[in-house]
Amino acid sequence: MLDRHFNVEQIPLQDRDLLQRLNSYFDTLDTRLRLGEGWLIFNATGARAARINQFLMRRMQVMRPLHSYQFMPWRDFSLTAYMVQVELKAIDQEQELSAKEKKELEIATRVSRQSMVGAVTADLLILSGLRPQHPHEVTYLEDTIGHRYRGRLATIILTPEQPHELAEDITRHSELGAESWRRMSEVLYETSLVAI
Repeated sequence: MLDRHFNVEQIPLQDRDLLQRLNSYFDTLDTRLRLGEGWLIFNATGARAARINQFLMRRMQVMRPLHSYQFMPWRDFSLTAYMVQVELKAIDQEQELSAKEKKELEIATRVSRQSMVGAVTADLLILSGLRPQHPHEVTYLEDTIGHRYRGRLATIILTPEQPHELAEDITRHSELGAESWRRMSEVLYETSLVAI
């Protein structure tokens, strides 16, 4: 798989090793999904992130129809988090809305629900570019990871951050502080292979 789609000599050793490990993961995907095993990949920036995402997209194309997956860039996840955690909760149901506002609300609600349902029900969720910067993102992320953990659903997370940076961001932006990172990291490290 690597030789056909990548110029292996141009890829740094650590990334070649990671892509081989990911290849092995997808070769045993049925077992990995049954066990709810995913990945937590740190330092995924620039060309490295692009290579990993390209590899994951190729491997996921052959998953269907046997398994469902959802690929979400962090921007999309963050927008869904904002709609679900902030905007939709702030709308007063008693408030008078114009026909246009009602239609916009219906569209936003439907799109947000579809993203939310996919994130918590797909056999495999790939969340690329994780970098929380707001409390609503941390809350939504923790809820999503919690739902997936309880359902034994696999998650692959790519983040541009190093482990300590991700811990600091989640702690700083969470309403619960370090408790959020403690709970989230317990689940992530229990269910994920790790690459730095």
